[in-house]
Amino acid sequence: MRDRAFLVSELICNPLPDPQLIEELGNYGHACDRALAHVTKSHIFSVLRLMGEGTLNAAQVAAWASRLEGREDVAFEFGEEGVVREVVFWLANPEIGGPIDSGLCRRIETIFERRASHRD
Repeated sequence: MRDRAFLVSELICNPLPDPQLIEELGNYGHACDRALAHVTKSHIFSVLRLMGEGTLNAAQVAAWASRLEGREDVAFEFGEEGVVREVVFWLANPEIGGPIDSGLCRRIETIFERRASHRD
């Protein structure tokens, strides 16, 4: 079996993971005593860019975010209360955050821009 940290990183970086990766990672479960990889703003933008290009659809983006949400071995840039965590929640729960479409993508970009200007 492959290393859990490697599998978690692949889960974050690849929105269309190989089913074998999902199966292997499932053997570890969601519980973990520490984060093994971080979801960053760059990961979010990469997935949204792929959707904009037509490589991913909204359901695939939601599935990607759902696979990350609630995992104890996944951490988020800016922490649990940060914007990256919030965006993953929206993407994983379109029934709450609204449909995953160009409007939501613009809202996400605006939020990241605002938060960046507050840190400068």
